[in-house]
Amino acid sequence: MKTIRGALLLGLGWLFAGLCSAQYPDKPITIVVPYPAGGVMDLTARAIADSLTGMVSQPVVVVNKTGAGATIGGNAVATATPDGYTLGFFPVAAAVPEVFRFAYSAPYSSSDLRAVSAVAATAMSFAVKADSPIRSMKDVIELARKSSGLMIGTPGKQTLPSMIMVKMAAKEGVKLEDAPFGGDAKTLPALLGGHVQVGAIDFAALKSSVEAGKIRVLAVCTEKRIDLAPDVPTVLELGYDLPYVSSLGLFGPKALPDDVTRRLDELMARISREAKFVNRMKEMSIQIAYKDAATYRQALARDRDNLEAFFTQQGMYKK
Repeated sequence: MKTIRGALLLGLGWLFAGLCSAQYPDKPITIVVPYPAGGVMDLTARAIADSLTGMVSQPVVVVNKTGAGATIGGNAVATATPDGYTLGFFPVAAAVPEVFRFAYSAPYSSSDLRAVSAVAATAMSFAVKADSPIRSMKDVIELARKSSGLMIGTPGKQTLPSMIMVKMAAKEGVKLEDAPFGGDAKTLPALLGGHVQVGAIDFAALKSSVEAGKIRVLAVCTEKRIDLAPDVPTVLELGYDLPYVSSLGLFGPKALPDDVTRRLDELMARISREAKFVNRMKEMSIQIAYKDAATYRQALARDRDNLEAFFTQQGMYKK
């Protein structure tokens, strides 16, 4: 009798799970972005929301919850009801906030989130003016060696290009220093104006200058070459470590049901191949970089461990 009852309960469980997948979503979905409107994160999330709306026949809206190093938006998702109707579109800073504890204190950690899938990636790039005698990262190193050091325009310390510079300098035995401009909107004019010889700028912000023949890109800070600049090598190809991958992905609360996670992951895979979405990403110079749930979780765990090791080596954590 117990065996029959157990089989019935198991069967009902599978039936319920199937019904959940079939019915989800049956009301509007909110995607939380932890940065202001108008940036790469926001624009990508809105493109996803538009495509998702067309696929599920339910409104999908983007809400910007900014501040505290992206953790206000992150916490809004971590503490949301785990039903798939409040999701987050996050970079590494919001996905694994505990490794940035030297800069801010987050009310949640990566264990409070469930990764659904990576969708896109930024492509930070080392670049020079088109008329610069510097034609490769090897030239950058040689200039730093001859000049007893070199200032490179970056978004700031502990950003991805700054971390790569630390590893590059240690490997090559040269001095590379940050000229922290705070973002592409200030770094690019400084590079064009000759205030720095080399700048670390997202390719999306560089594309028009590259096409106009004003800027030459030396290397991209990505896992593999980007479709937008297939002839430009990655820092990995050049022999320099990539501390983490700048992925942008979809997240839910940690208790997000398996069936809802699978449904969302399937939808993200479809969106990443959809012509409308692909063209929209090309127009914005944003790289599509889909990873399924399992692959994305493994990548995030690797990035978390790499960042923890890097910041420990740099003495960023108080003992």
